[in-house]
Amino acid sequence: MIRVIFRELKWNVQDYEWSEEEHVVSIASFDVEENGLLNTGCSVRILQPLDASCETARLEISHPVHYDGELDFEAFREAATLYYREACREGMQKTWKRMVEFELHPVFRKAS
Repeated sequence: MIRVIFRELKWNVQDYEWSEEEHVVSIASFDVEENGLLNTGCSVRILQPLDASCETARLEISHPVHYDGELDFEAFREAATLYYREACREGMQKTWKRMVEFELHPVFRKAS
């Protein structure tokens, strides 16, 4: 199992690499624990369409930054979405700090 520990969400950031006029760009910080090793300082960009409800909008979730391990991206995307929606339910603030853990299965690659 892989544990993903979300720690903080920065909502509506000025991110020049991902800046655009059609989405609110947010960044969630997280750590990954795998086989007893902790990989800290990871992040993911979450894009919410402008004028859409943060609780129901189809969110765009980037691949993790600073983590290149084998991770089930679909399960990760679902975890990031749940974390974002929890922040939304509590009242979106510029910075929302809550530690929320998710257990994900690793993705195994077939030997070539």
